[in-house]
Amino acid sequence: MLNNEKINFASENYAGVHDQIMNALIEANTGAAPSYGNDQYTKDAIATLKTHFGQDIDVYFTFNGTGANNFGIGSVASKYHAVFCTDVAHLYVDESAAPEAFIGCRIYPVNSVDGKMIPQELESKLKRIGDVHHPQPKVVTLTQPTEYGTVYTLDELKVIKDICTKNDLVLHVDGARFFCAAVYLNKSLKQISADAGVDILTLGGTKSGMMFGEAVIFFNQAIAGAHKFDLKRSMQLASKNRFIAAQFKAMLAGDLWKNIAEHTNMLAKNLKDTLLAIPSIELTHPVETNAVFITLPKSVYEQLQQFTYFYCWNEDKNEYRLIVSPNTMVAEITVFTEKLKLLMGEKNRA
Repeated sequence: MLNNEKINFASENYAGVHDQIMNALIEANTGAAPSYGNDQYTKDAIATLKTHFGQDIDVYFTFNGTGANNFGIGSVASKYHAVFCTDVAHLYVDESAAPEAFIGCRIYPVNSVDGKMIPQELESKLKRIGDVHHPQPKVVTLTQPTEYGTVYTLDELKVIKDICTKNDLVLHVDGARFFCAAVYLNKSLKQISADAGVDILTLGGTKSGMMFGEAVIFFNQAIAGAHKFDLKRSMQLASKNRFIAAQFKAMLAGDLWKNIAEHTNMLAKNLKDTLLAIPSIELTHPVETNAVFITLPKSVYEQLQQFTYFYCWNEDKNEYRLIVSPNTMVAEITVFTEKLKLLMGEKNRA
């Protein structure tokens, strides 16, 4: 254990705020500024986002990921529409009844492999177009990276986008860890969003070292600013918006977003390699970003909980998720894996 505190492999939500982000918050906490996004911090943040995603975008800031997804999708979908996501999507599994309550649409899960939507399975769901007795297809939402930390390649995105174009569907991306995907693919943020045909992006901030806040980006909007009314209706319009915007400016004005993603991706690979050296430890999914999924005996997991935070992902398979956060240290990986090695040795000898 380090400093007598539990090691965090549970979630970036457990982690603190990055020092540079905290400094941006402190700087923004000076004097008065117009409310509801009419401040200079918000204008500067939007200008910075445009340098990364293209000038023809419409940007809004929200408090949290669930609110961001509901706002983004709800801005383009009516209550008679259907939204398609993977069977493991955060929108479907971990956002409770919020999508149904706030968007009002039918959510259809689509089978996936390693968290990625299977195109043929999506196409099989698109039926009864024009039938008044059936919800009408409107939005496909992908998670990038997926809930298993895997990443859609540009070719894979193109296949999904082609299906969307053919069927007049909007492509939304839940990018809670979007920066990690860009680093893994070695592509710019624009290349894996606007250039890949994404219509709406939920850009994560909280899981990348921010205190709170997400950005929702609408690409190629004919009427800029049209979604501000939906933002207010979704209860995501922040009165002190400068504190969300200042964090995004600090994240994107330089290479902070890339440095953080490179750190978490690299340490996740380090963690994976160290774990694979332990007999009986098996990976359940490829490690491409900052998530590592392994199988463990339940008794070992329970003992590890005494000094480490991490989640059981699938009880039936004894599958567990380990997340590397922006403030994870190499020393923590060493302490954790040494303890795990000891416990696994005791288990194998029992």
